Amino acid sequence: MIKRPNFFIVGAPKAGTTALYEYLRHHPGVFMPEKKEPHYFATDFTRFPRVASEGEFLGLFRKCSEEHTAIGEASPLYLYSTAAVRNIYDFNSSSRIIVMLRNPVELVYSMHAQALYNFNEDEPDFRKAWELQELRSRGERIPPGCRAEQLLQYRSLGSLGEQLERLYTVFPVNQVMVIYFEDFIRDTRSVYVDVLRFLGLQPHERESFEPVNVSKTHKSKLLGWLTQTPPRPVISAVRFMRTHLGLDIHRPLQWVRHLNERPVSRPPMEPALRCELQRVFADDIRLLERLTDRNLQAWLD
Repeated sequence: MIKRPNFFIVGAPKAGTTALYEYLRHHPGVFMPEKKEPHYFATDFTRFPRVASEGEFLGLFRKCSEEHTAIGEASPLYLYSTAAVRNIYDFNSSSRIIVMLRNPVELVYSMHAQALYNFNEDEPDFRKAWELQELRSRGERIPPGCRAEQLLQYRSLGSLGEQLERLYTVFPVNQVMVIYFEDFIRDTRSVYVDVLRFLGLQPHERESFEPVNVSKTHKSKLLGWLTQTPPRPVISAVRFMRTHLGLDIHRPLQWVRHLNERPVSRPPMEPALRCELQRVFADDIRLLERLTDRNLQAWLD
């Protein structure tokens, strides 16, 4: 009998979720699928989820064994989704929820770069992309390769206070662990130990906590396009092989993507735009302060 997940890393994107996923899945008491970000419960992202059915979703956990007491997955858009948290609760109301938060100004700037990499975005200038939000909310100027128009609404994407408040209307506070990106970067080992405690796991010494998911771009845009946005018939064929034949090409696809990547550093955001975004997010940051009892004045300075 396939075990069902009992914890979820729900977001936010670009706040350390990939790193935490990588660290946790090597703990002997944890099972997390090799496929990160199935986004099965984000049913409002109609073209985005990589897993389409409950059978396919549960199939991700078929290799789970009795030694695994913490069974989870990491889909960093669940927090942003208006449907995912409620769907998770309906699936397993006793789930443990891990939320990772980051300064929204830095988050949306980083998400813009990620959207460019994933071909969800085609405007390379972040200020112009920010100014396109209203137009795009009406269905205009949507990039042809975009799989989730919600990801182009950077202001909503960065409104973490609003998102956390929505989560707390579904899950009780004692089932939720909030991690701030600054803490995770400053003392990764300590945060890792706290997460293990939250999940009821025994301590597990890791030799190192190497950086994960650094900024990157494609060596070949054509190859990037083919691996990031495969045609629908290819997606359907892959899902059939995974669900009915037990075959999964996820690992070789990841290998091809990795070979086509090169690290890239992005210039800092221009000061005037940073100040503008700080004003935009100020009220939401204050809400986050109240929800988490944390002074976030540094995000506004």
